[in-house]
Amino acid sequence: MGITLNDWISHFTSLTTAPDNEKALFNKARPVQWGSDQIIFHAGTPCNQYLLVLEGQIRVQQISAGGREIVLYRIGPGESCILTTACLFSHRPYPAMGITETAVKAISLPKSVFDQLIGQSGLFREFVFNAYGNRLTDLLTLVEEAVFTRLDIRLARKLLDLGKHTQIIQITHQTLATELGSAREVISRALKEFALRG
Repeated sequence: MGITLNDWISHFTSLTTAPDNEKALFNKARPVQWGSDQIIFHAGTPCNQYLLVLEGQIRVQQISAGGREIVLYRIGPGESCILTTACLFSHRPYPAMGITETAVKAISLPKSVFDQLIGQSGLFREFVFNAYGNRLTDLLTLVEEAVFTRLDIRLARKLLDLGKHTQIIQITHQTLATELGSAREVISRALKEFALRG
């Protein structure tokens, strides 16, 4: 992919002021890329790298023992994955899966380099914990909505959001179910009820 330190670090402006000894650690990062619809990690796999997305989008989702799915969050350019951060800190395997929604270009910091930077660089530590805190707040909002907001309201909000820039929304009932942490049959019933109400 031929990315230099200055190329990738410019996507993460808060890291550009790092001193030279920390930038030497950043230079140990390696570029990685995937096509669309590729699994980057799945539940049970060990976490050996810290990913920073340069281009594209990754969907992180959880699958229950019964086969139901819910989208937890998406990672886009200039972002990192808090699930990866949690796994690196806890030395536990991934509890969910990450799938590319588009072609993705990213930077991978090996676990050993991540650990060194967390220990030595206040700038990097602040970057990691800011990203972690922001995403954790988003996840708590998702849990609150899933538990306390009726499905028909969440579905209506999702449809309005998807329809912001188009007259026709092309999405399957199953995809809507995955986005909202529900079952396809429940989504189909709710959509039928919307249609009956006009």
